Amino acid sequence: MFLAILAGKTLAFVIRLFGGGATAAPGLFALKIDPNLVRKLNRKIKLGSVIISGTNGKTTTARLTYDTLFTKYKVIHNRQGSNLLRGIASTLISNSSIFGKIRFDLAIWEVDEATLPEAIKNVYPQTIVLLNLFRDQLDRYGEIDSTRTKWQKALRTLPKSTILILNSDDPGISILEKSFAGKIVFFGVSDNKVRLPAVATVADVKHCLFCGAGLVFDAQLSAHLGHYRCSKCNFKRPTPDISAANLMFKSDFSTSISLGLDSQTSTISYSLPGLYNVYNVLAASTTALNYGIDLATVIEKIKKFSTAFGRFQKTEIKGRQLITFLIKNPAGANEVLRTISNQSRVNLLLILNDKIADGRDVSWIWDTDWEILRDKTDNVFISGIRRFDMALRLKYAGFKLSNNSIYKEVNYSILIALQKMSTKDTLIVLPTYTALLDVQKTLNRTGEKVSKWQKQ
Repeated sequence: MFLAILAGKTLAFVIRLFGGGATAAPGLFALKIDPNLVRKLNRKIKLGSVIISGTNGKTTTARLTYDTLFTKYKVIHNRQGSNLLRGIASTLISNSSIFGKIRFDLAIWEVDEATLPEAIKNVYPQTIVLLNLFRDQLDRYGEIDSTRTKWQKALRTLPKSTILILNSDDPGISILEKSFAGKIVFFGVSDNKVRLPAVATVADVKHCLFCGAGLVFDAQLSAHLGHYRCSKCNFKRPTPDISAANLMFKSDFSTSISLGLDSQTSTISYSLPGLYNVYNVLAASTTALNYGIDLATVIEKIKKFSTAFGRFQKTEIKGRQLITFLIKNPAGANEVLRTISNQSRVNLLLILNDKIADGRDVSWIWDTDWEILRDKTDNVFISGIRRFDMALRLKYAGFKLSNNSIYKEVNYSILIALQKMSTKDTLIVLPTYTALLDVQKTLNRTGEKVSKWQKQ
């Protein structure tokens, strides 16, 4: 363990010396020296660990949970976003002494869906928060049924003292209660409709996961999330312990909800957009309340919270507003487009990459309802490695494109887009993950300083 930590700290120092983040490589190298390093260091955290996983919303939920629990506990968190086991190891190494002394009450680990079973074995979670399961990077994860099966096997190994926090509106998540013997807490949205334009929904769960009969949705809120019941057996949406109602989505991308807990209801307005962030707020609130944080503190932290860079980022460059939303799979992208479609007119810059972190398979753009913005878009610009795939998709969606709409370099596409807009216009940028890093570099060069490794 000593050698692993020493090697990790040395490598992290060298990487940061050359301007890197040291979020994964130190942990990867240290785990080659001591494969049990994460297990050994996590045992020293007083109250154990919270794991947060799911296809969409992990980063936002983990950060909001951290901000809230930090008011009462000393918390360690892989906040820079490296959510594989190597990222957890890197975080532990940077926050421990050379001899492995670590002084934290609680750990919050954002965990990649494919890494969840391995993380469960290594971090001894006291609480596991599972947000959703959607198709994402099929070349890496496979279909969601495969991921869910692996999760079920891992959950069966947990002691009864563990607490499982589940999204009751996702039938692929709520069914996990059958694989777990301990305490379960559900969160969900109580409204039967949401005040957002409808999109062509792509549902990954259409049939009962017990008997195979068709699911009946009394309310379908997003993709396969909603109020469901099996047409034949007793499988149905569990009643959430903590819920959101009276959802209001505003034109400035802020949101208002009524947060319901037992018989108590509190109205909250916060700066995060969209239905997807309602679920993130619910998950973080449920976790914080479970750890004894009072409701007033939870509400205060929600109101003050701002997302990680790119999840929803407002920037002003040369007198023009630029808003960035990360997109990476059809369910998440559709929710972003629904949120944007609340605007009267929009200017779009779409940046599509297919690097390993994005997923090599970009076929998800064909399951995304770009048509919802066709008649609201004044200007559209396209960039990224797979820019011609995106252009073809928009052509089929009915967008009017020309050679002046497509650019190879991300920084050039941003500058051109801003030049063609007036100071009253807003440019909405929709990048995939690695494209988001290119956007960040452009913002840094043009004067907007956004530090990728900054601990906010």
